[in-house]
Amino acid sequence: MSSPDVDWVEFQNDVDSRDFIQATIARLESLSKSLGNNKIMHDFDCYRASSTDYDYSKYKMSTKVAGYEIKVDELSQFFNRTGTTNTTDTTPAAPTTPTPTTPPTTTE
Repeated sequence: MSSPDVDWVEFQNDVDSRDFIQATIARLESLSKSLGNNKIMHDFDCYRASSTDYDYSKYKMSTKVAGYEIKVDELSQFFNRTGTTNTTDTTPAAPTTPTPTTPPTTTE
């Protein structure tokens, strides 16, 4: 009870190909999620190492070792205890009102 106008072998090949592609997409999405989680883990490791280095630099600065004051000043922007960032004023400027333009007149 199938249409004789349809190439059913080709139809089945298309279905099989689609199933393969769908399975490949699912595996790639799983791989992408795993890599993203792994990246987060490495980000956390880097943060902890940076925090340790920052604490060590603050200690060395307190002992008046040359160069650590500059390093601590540079790193302090990443370890701000107030939860805000040390940035310059980024208040947007007031919007300007566009001046209307008159369309050119044509004489014909």
